[in-house]
Amino acid sequence: MRWNQDKSRRFQELRAAESRGALAASERAELSRLLEDLDADEADELRPALEQAAARAEDLAAEKAQLLAQAGALSRIVAEQKQLLSDASAYLRMLRERSSAWDEDYRRLMGRDLTSAR
Repeated sequence: MRWNQDKSRRFQELRAAESRGALAASERAELSRLLEDLDADEADELRPALEQAAARAEDLAAEKAQLLAQAGALSRIVAEQKQLLSDASAYLRMLRERSSAWDEDYRRLMGRDLTSAR
């Protein structure tokens, strides 16, 4: 840990002098070093949280990729089911048309409906 009470106190003194416009070149350099120390300490403090956030972001990206793949597969299944339903409906129409044609042929030949003969 680079930052301590002494550095904090000196930092405050230099900031006050800076705000009054009474900062010498050597003090300006000292203030700059103190700011670098403060920034470095803050970066050290934030590093675990940033690493955790980065790991979580990676996990979420992997989960998103998996979900997108599943969504694609499910979309394909839905499309295939719709096509199957369409094919089955077309086949059913064809069967009904053939059945109607047979009923009509029977009616013409026998003079009555096929359903009444059953």
